[in-house]
Amino acid sequence: MQRFAGRIILLWGWRRALVAFAAGALAVLAQAPYDFFAVCFVSFPVLVWLLDGATGEASDGWFRRLRPAFATGWWYG
Repeated sequence: MQRFAGRIILLWGWRRALVAFAAGALAVLAQAPYDFFAVCFVSFPVLVWLLDGATGEASDGWFRRLRPAFATGWWYG
């Protein structure tokens, strides 16, 4: 499981966006009319791992440092 989490954390670019989109699409199944709540136990950890790996350059301004996390959330939801 740690190896899988490490691979997700280190994703970058369009692969990160694709995984975030897929996890968000999977999370939709937890809502009505499907109400498959157990899928949240898979999709939310993927979101947390993606956010853990969303880093910006330390020399950039505060907005540019937060942009990778914003993009991950955008693609997730």
